[in-house]
Amino acid sequence: MSRAIGRPHFIDVHQNTMEPERLAEAQKEIRTLFDNQPFAVLATQGDGITDASLVTIAVSEDLRNIVFATPIRTGKYDFIAANENVSILVDDRTLHQNDINQISALTVFGKAKILSSDEETKRWGKLLIDQHPELAEFVQAPTSAVILVKVTRYLYVKHFQNLMEWNPDD
Repeated sequence: MSRAIGRPHFIDVHQNTMEPERLAEAQKEIRTLFDNQPFAVLATQGDGITDASLVTIAVSEDLRNIVFATPIRTGKYDFIAANENVSILVDDRTLHQNDINQISALTVFGKAKILSSDEETKRWGKLLIDQHPELAEFVQAPTSAVILVKVTRYLYVKHFQNLMEWNPDD
């Protein structure tokens, strides 16, 4: 069964570093995307491959940190232990299945850290559990690890080709 999908609008593609007047608007849109999409695709690298994994995430209020949990005995865990560089994709394509021009997508680049101190694990695990209470048992299990990603850059795309970049530490 085929379905009608709207044609993409072609515009001049350009990358915009956020000007102060647009930054607040973009941050609000990014926050809304995170609030409406509990799942993300995490990309990690190791053993000569790039791996993509579905994760449930929570985001700090200032958008500078993302947290998720994973079982310790996974390739994802091993890859993060060996290489802190990760990217995360969050999008709202399920809300706009017939019109690519309405889809928003966010690629997050960051440095992942496997939390080892009880204080950090409890603090960031609490954020994850507060946003996703159904994960409490999983997050607190001794066979799980809490992973904190410090965001280094956001690439936010909306309306098919409108690309904006934000570096939280700038």
